[in-house]
Amino acid sequence: MNQIFLELSKMLTELLPYLFLKGISLLALIVIFPKLVKYFIRFLDKVMLRRGFDDLLMSFTESFVSTLGYIILFFSAVGILGVKATSLMAVLGTAGLAVGLALQGSLSNLAGGVLILFFKQFTKGDYIAIASGQEGTVQSIRILYTTLVTVNNQLIIIPNSQLANGYIINYSTNPERRMDLTYSASYDDKVDDVIAVLTKIAESHPKVLKNKPITIRLKQHSASSLDYMFRVWTLQEDYWDTIFDFNETVRKEFDKHGIEIPYNKLDIYNK
Repeated sequence: MNQIFLELSKMLTELLPYLFLKGISLLALIVIFPKLVKYFIRFLDKVMLRRGFDDLLMSFTESFVSTLGYIILFFSAVGILGVKATSLMAVLGTAGLAVGLALQGSLSNLAGGVLILFFKQFTKGDYIAIASGQEGTVQSIRILYTTLVTVNNQLIIIPNSQLANGYIINYSTNPERRMDLTYSASYDDKVDDVIAVLTKIAESHPKVLKNKPITIRLKQHSASSLDYMFRVWTLQEDYWDTIFDFNETVRKEFDKHGIEIPYNKLDIYNK
């Protein structure tokens, strides 16, 4: 019994320095390596900023370097623990099908991010809408996803593959934008009078581009109203403010000129 105890003590005495060094090395790696990766990313940011790289390319590169750093950290930690990289790769190779299926979506998103950067479908600060219905201002692109910020400051995270494989409406590409509005008036109001009032509203607004066509025509005969097409052009940055101005002004001018805006009502006749 004493002999076994002595053998165990001797073994522990021999292993403790080895385990201590392994533990110190692993701790140092986990603490120091992520900081080195952050410093390297900051250095890359400064270099790319001086070279005038696109903001989305910068955020994608940051994400890629960060992910690559964590992969290196993982294999380094495994190596310190005594597991050979070749053995680990053999295990991963054996489970290759399962790993491939698990990473299929991630690889698709990575490829989608590369395609977006290559074809430059949008850049940081652009306001876009996508096939699934979400829309917002582009904030960044990472290796697997792109982030949008909505007008009410919500963050939308969209897989890159979804952006690369679906249609994208980029509202910020062209500096000018046409607004297509519809205003309704009663059947009792003369068409020429309504068009004249709407035309005056459009021509008098300071943010309407006068070198672009102003189109105001009778669009359709609805069940209880005549609907008028109201098309004007503005700069991108003036789009929403101008829409709100028109909605308020049309109501005031219709009231001023005695033009009725139809609404649902019920007439009851009592004999």
